[in-house]
Amino acid sequence: MNVTNNQTAFEYALYMIAASYFNKVTCNSLINEKYMLLQYKEQKLDKQYQMEETCIRYMDELKKKFPKDFFQQNMNAKIRRHGKAVPTDIFFANDQYVIRFRGIYAGRKPQIEYRLWMKIQS
Repeated sequence: MNVTNNQTAFEYALYMIAASYFNKVTCNSLINEKYMLLQYKEQKLDKQYQMEETCIRYMDELKKKFPKDFFQQNMNAKIRRHGKAVPTDIFFANDQYVIRFRGIYAGRKPQIEYRLWMKIQS
């Protein structure tokens, strides 16, 4: 398995785990989602579990920082792939919020970051 496939598999694990924290998620990027899923399924089971555990720990910590109702919302997901050199942007959005996740697979030290925007209601 090469580094690109590990990166894509990790991004899918992040997408899958992050989506599970929301009430309901509808994906608007089905081709990208299926491509990432394929790369994820190519991983050995123990590597899948490691990737998932990293994402779960991250999301559990993030959940403590956000208002209680944030993760009870329905979201639309959009996966924006940029190519091999730039991590994929994973967006979850609704009428009130947009949150973007990026995951960088670095073997034993994968990194996850997020950025949150709140839409101004007029």
